[in-house]
Parts: sequence; structure tokens; C-alpha cells
Amino acid sequence: MTISRVRDNISKTFECYLEINSEDKTVIKTYPSDYTNEEILKNAINFCFPLSAKIENQYFSFTITNSLESLFTFGYTYHSTTTVFCFISYFPWHDFFHQLLTTIRNLRNIKQYKDSLEDILDSLYTQPPPRPGPFYLDARSIKCNLQVPDHIAGLPSVPENRNITKLLESITGKCLFTLYIALLNERRILLVSSSLDLLSAGVYAARDLIYPMYWQHVFIPVLPEALLDYVAAPMPLLIGLHRSMYKRAQMLWGEEIVLVDLDSDEMLAPPSLISEDMKFLPASIRNSLCEGINGVKKLMESEQQNKVSNKISKLFCVTLVALVGNYRGSCRFQNSKTFNFDSDHFLESRPQNLQEFISKLLRCQHFTEFIEERLQILQGKKARDIYEELSLDFYNTGNTKHYLKSWINDEIMKELNPELALLKTGAFAFQDMIQDLNRGTTISTPRHIHTNIVAGSLSRTAPPKPIPFHQYKHTIPNLPDFLIDPSIPPPTIDDKIFNLLIGNYDKISSLPSNHQVSLILHTCYIHVCPTANTCRNARVNILAYSRRTLSGPTVW
Repeated sequence: MTISRVRDNISKTFECYLEINSEDKTVIKTYPSDYTNEEILKNAINFCFPLSAKIENQYFSFTITNSLESLFTFGYTYHSTTTVFCFISYFPWHDFFHQLLTTIRNLRNIKQYKDSLEDILDSLYTQPPPRPGPFYLDARSIKCNLQVPDHIAGLPSVPENRNITKLLESITGKCLFTLYIALLNERRILLVSSSLDLLSAGVYAARDLIYPMYWQHVFIPVLPEALLDYVAAPMPLLIGLHRSMYKRAQMLWGEEIVLVDLDSDEMLAPPSLISEDMKFLPASIRNSLCEGINGVKKLMESEQQNKVSNKISKLFCVTLVALVGNYRGSCRFQNSKTFNFDSDHFLESRPQNLQEFISKLLRCQHFTEFIEERLQILQGKKARDIYEELSLDFYNTGNTKHYLKSWINDEIMKELNPELALLKTGAFAFQDMIQDLNRGTTISTPRHIHTNIVAGSLSRTAPPKPIPFHQYKHTIPNLPDFLIDPSIPPPTIDDKIFNLLIGNYDKISSLPSNHQVSLILHTCYIHVCPTANTCRNARVNILAYSRRTLSGPTVW
């Protein structure tokens, strides 16, 4: 079984097409006519009519789970006033089939409807499935352009992916963040709406948020009334609940349920449950993720929606890279051909503030399946995906302290405010510089400082050997307190400095990128430390550090 629960090597674009009478629920048309999978047909009719009330002019998707292999079969359906149109497929191509059903719905107004429909079905059924990308459907009497999604290597994008777009448009950043945390912790989650379209879109989009992990438990995008008892299941679940069933379900679901109302943008959950999930995630990750989500929401609400693209999907993917991206360091050769994963080593290798979260994640089924897939990739049994590309970048980088924050700054905040994003890059460098100096980073030391510490040990012409900053910082007069005492946090960059730099943004942005950061770093230090202008020793150290680490110019 694939961990995504989507079949491999699918040979047909769709398995069957159905037209069902809305009144008596009898099947009017089946294509191909000899389709005989009774289990699929029976389940498809049940899921096409999830409510006892009549459904009109609504599109939604559903999933049938194979009882033996737990693999997914997808149903894409549209209810007109009299007829239900439904495609059954093994592909999770929601947008493709939405476009296709829209085309078929429009065909009903023409005289040659039956012939045109047969042309479409024959063309798609008899040919191999189209590859990801633009697809021109040439079915004799009907020609139209469709878009085939890449469900294996691609990330959902706005506005191309209607599922993630509808979810983002329906709930606030805070609600989306809490939903993501609940998914990571494998909670019992219900999404509620009076629209079947929004309901199924929201549930499918929620499932995609934890990529490259996949929800492994109860998954029902639109819950039929006949299966209402599922909300009482004492296990992780992700279910779409129509509002008409809300009161009856409320009597069944018990405690520890996370409920997201897509219509009113409200989240209901026991406060103790939310606080328990939140406390395991370090504040730096929580704050950065919230900033990134809110940044994407602002892009969607502005005139720059076209710049959103796959940023929200990639944001959650990068967050998982920051949390578990160094898993490779805990993979061990079992023999010449296979790897195994040392979970104890992985837990011990993570920073102290992450270990509680990792300990809990190690007990989650979606993480176990995730590691199994990663091992297959390491062994060459599966192709490398976008998560692997990001995690290799994370694993190989020399400085991961600001990985998530820097990515958000470069990929999201820069679209909203390029000036502020550039300054934040410099601010991160400033904070890192202070921390590195206090950790004893060795830098080229001015000669007179070196001579004061090791008097007479070198001739006047000999080049000074580097000395850790902490060994001679006490000799520097008027040094700021945060450089003397490592327990004192360095000051933040205030509005005065940001305004000063924004005023010179044109000059700064014209420099090479590493020089931009160096210039900002110098300016931050000079203005945060008022005595630095007269304190030559401290200033020389900062400039030397900056030139060495950032290859920046001397700017004063």
C-alpha cells in the first residue's frame, strides 16, 4: 500500500461514468456499459446522495476506501435539478473532473448531447491517462482545454487548486494554524458547512496540509447520514459534516473533538486540548508559521493573489523540514542494500526545545509511514520529491537557526513588502552575529588587542593569530552589556533603524545580495550601540566579523 493511499500505475483516466435519476436514485446510464464492480456502484450511489434532502446545483467529491487494501477510489459528482453526473476514478484529480463535469453540464443544452458525451467518454476511456499539465481534449464533436494536476510531485497552488483556494478563503490564519496542529497530532477533526462543495474541498485541502505525511485514519470528505455513527469513533478521524446533521452528531461525538466551521470561520475545541498540542511546538516555530500563514492570507486579499501560487502548501512543507528535515542523520545501513531508522538517535539529536514534540510525533502513524517512504527514497525505490530537495538543502546548510523564518521572509514577506523583507534578512544576521561572538567565534583580532592579551609573544611584524572574542572583550571600553553578558538578549532592530534603511533602500538594493546584508548589519550595530562610533575596538571587531562571514564591503 502506498502511504498516500492512491494507487500506483493507474491505467485509465476514469473507471466508470454514471448518470443517476435524482428522484428515485436509479442509474440511467453507465459507461462502459459492461462495468460490473457492484461494490463500487453501490457505494457510489450512497455517497452521491449523502443527505435525505434534495440536492440541486452542487458539485462535490467523495472517497470510497477499499476494505482490503485501504486504497482510495474517488468520486466526482454534480447534481443538476433532475440528474446526478458522476465520474469514478483512481486519480485524485479534483480540478480536472470539475472542469470535465462543467463541460458535460453545458453540453446538455445542445441537440447532439448524447453523441458529444459519447465522444468525450470514448476519447478519455480508450486513451492512456494524460500527463500533468495542459491537456487538449479533442473528442471529434467536442474540443476543450483541461488542466491535469501533478498529484505525485506537485504542490497545490492558488487559484489553480480549488480545494486549497476554498479553504483559504473560508477561514482565518489562526483557524488554519490550529487545524494544522490538530492534524499533526492526529486529533478527531470535523469540518462543518452547509455547502457540500465547500465541505469536500475543505476536507481534501486539510489532508494535503501535512504533506509529505498523509492522514492514515478515518477519512470521509462528505459523511452520508447513514454513516453518522462514525463521528463517535474513538480514534483519529477527519470528516466533513453537513450542517443539517450537526445537532444529531453533537450528541454522538463526545469530548476531545476539534470542530472547524467553514461557514462562520469558527473553531470549537476544549481549551486544554489546544494548549496541550501547542505547548509541544517551540514558540519560534509557532510564531514563524503564524507569520507565514498571515502573509499568504494578506497576499490573497490584496491585488497580488497571482503571487500566492503554491506558497501556502510549501510553507507547511518547509515547516516539517525545519522540524524533522534532518531525519537522514538517523538512518543507518542495515545491510548493503537497505536502511533502517534509529528513532532514539533522532530524538536525542534534535534541539532540547523540540524533543517533546518529536517524542509525540514518533508515536503517530503518519510519521511512521512517512519514515518508511523516506527509506524507500534513500534506497532508490522511489523518486525524490520536493520535500527531499528541501530537506537536503536544510541538512547541508551551515546555519539552520533561522531556516523557517528566513524562507518565510524570502518567499512570502518579500512579495508584500520587499524593503522590510530585506531589512529582516539583515536583522537575522545581526542576531546571529551577536550569538556567534558570545559563543566564542574566532575572528581576526586587531593587533593592539592581541598584544595586550599576549604581550611580547609576537614581533610587531608578525600577523596576529585569531583569538576568540570572549577572551578579550573585557579589554574593550564601553562595550554594550549584551556583548559582555551572554545571558542578556541582543536588542531588536527598532523602527528608527528600519526607517533609516528604508530611506536608503535604492542604494542598498543596488548592491550584490551579500553586500546588502553586510551594510544592513553594520548599520544595525552602529545605531544599536551608541558608543560604537567612538569605540574603535568594538567597531573593528564587528566589521571584521561581517567581512569574514558575509564577504561584505567596508561601507564607512
